[in-house]
Amino acid sequence: MILRFALAVLCCGALLAVAPAEAGLKLPYKAEGLSKEQAAAYLLERFAFGARPGEVEKVAKMGPEKWLAQQLKGNLPDAALEKRLEAFPALKMTQEKMAEVYVNNGRIRRIVAKAGLIDPAKTPRKEMNEKISAYRKEHGLRPYGMLSNQELKGQKLMRAVYSENQLTEVLTDFWFNHFNVTTRDGGARSRTLSYERDAIRPNVLGNFRTILGATAKHPAMLYYLDNAQSRMAPPSEREPAKPEPKKEMATGEMGMDGGMDGEMMGGEMAKAPEKAPAKAQTPPRRKRKYGLNENYARELMELHTLGVDGGYTQRDVTEVARVLTGWAAAPYGNGRKNIEKQMANGNENNILQGDFVFRKSWHDDKAKVVLGEKFPAGGGLEEGERVLDMLTSHPSTARFISTKLARRFVNDAPSDDLVDQMAKTFTKTDGDIAAVMATLAQSRVFWAEAKKRSKMKSPFELAVSSLRALEADVKNPQPMMRWFDRMGEPLYGYLPPTGFPDYAESWANSGTLIARMNFGIHLATGRINGVTLKRLPEDSSGLTTEEALAMYSKLLLPAQDTSAIVSEVKQTIPADAERKEVQVISMLLGSPEFQYR
Repeated sequence: MILRFALAVLCCGALLAVAPAEAGLKLPYKAEGLSKEQAAAYLLERFAFGARPGEVEKVAKMGPEKWLAQQLKGNLPDAALEKRLEAFPALKMTQEKMAEVYVNNGRIRRIVAKAGLIDPAKTPRKEMNEKISAYRKEHGLRPYGMLSNQELKGQKLMRAVYSENQLTEVLTDFWFNHFNVTTRDGGARSRTLSYERDAIRPNVLGNFRTILGATAKHPAMLYYLDNAQSRMAPPSEREPAKPEPKKEMATGEMGMDGGMDGEMMGGEMAKAPEKAPAKAQTPPRRKRKYGLNENYARELMELHTLGVDGGYTQRDVTEVARVLTGWAAAPYGNGRKNIEKQMANGNENNILQGDFVFRKSWHDDKAKVVLGEKFPAGGGLEEGERVLDMLTSHPSTARFISTKLARRFVNDAPSDDLVDQMAKTFTKTDGDIAAVMATLAQSRVFWAEAKKRSKMKSPFELAVSSLRALEADVKNPQPMMRWFDRMGEPLYGYLPPTGFPDYAESWANSGTLIARMNFGIHLATGRINGVTLKRLPEDSSGLTTEEALAMYSKLLLPAQDTSAIVSEVKQTIPADAERKEVQVISMLLGSPEFQYR
């Protein structure tokens, strides 16, 4: 009722079992009284970001089982999407190459000054900006903020709207949220694109141990949860230093080279630094302190595997943190070359694996006990691998992961029976995610939800399903980002490691509900720059209300009983209203029938 009331006000104001795919799936939708078309529509709501025009009929014709089997493999050709992704060159760069190309203001200023083109203390700002811009263009350097604000966010929207492998995109969103990092963290910001591309996306339908290990070793996670700085203290500092709480930076973020990112401050550069007083004294160098940091070890068990009630203690957190000392991010440039050279010469102090490096000299190699299992003294990198194996095979992990998947794909309070079935599959298959998803899809509990529409769409799900249903052509995804912010889901911007919550109450507050209604109105009226709706009639002289309802209820609410919303729309739109089709689209987008899946 809140959704309907808010929409009416705004419209008047604005417009007056373990069965992998190849083994053969058996989906019990008929037992729950659903037709093939209804089953197809439900799968497209839960295992995809909504149906495109004609897609319900297509899935029903091929058979829901065949469609889901294809999605569980996640390897359908995606030529049209790949063409759109060419607009994001960072997707084809290594992390080190990104660091070279996407340069923050402080660093580019130092580079240009070193080249003798400017004197930061004397060159006028306008001239400095012009020379910096010219240098960027000449050397193919891009503003640092583009990496996360445009490329990272833009590719996510494009993939969700246009990919044929929809389950892969839905699960990428799920697993990124599960293993959350944020671009609001200085160390993670420049590494988030490669984190999702390399650690998350390739593994969303694979083995849980693989995705757990990939996230554990990726520099974005290592920096975000501080494991990159966790190391055995030198003899003079054996007392572990207390980890500092993570803080949100108020006026910018750390860049790739450790400097402040000034892109948010406007213009090509921030104000040039003032010349230091002649008699300024150099402050004494502070002694760098090293020690144990438990942030990642704690979240590894509480959020990524066992769950808060998974049976571990604070002692286990400390011991896992000790196990993971020396797990760090590989340096760029000469630092990496030096490690490679040392390894080639037989030096075993460092083990380099892509962008991950294990530093033996940083590792606490004394004896440890984790979850009751003894780790003898003298261990190294293999200790961390063993802990990840232990956590993956732990019964609490099977149940915790199954519960989160069931909550995402079924309802906010999944039944114990369903979670038990999924956890059993998780254990039997050693964490095969596709098999766990197949178990969920073959459960009658899943299909019993089809007519309840109990899961409220997140802002991202709402927007993407709208764009897909109305066959949008997204030329520029950037204007959409402001809508995600307004609706309460800034992409890659959730600071706590918990990730965005997955409950209806998280999205159903008055402020975000109004933003949702406004989004529908702006989309329907063509007021979102960079987005064109192919399913919006060019002739605005008008469809009747009945004609518009017949057309758009089929697109936005396929295979649903739309009698209630149709009746309300007819009563709400005045007979003499102009552009009735626009008001119909706005009301359908804002209806509970569309806002929930």
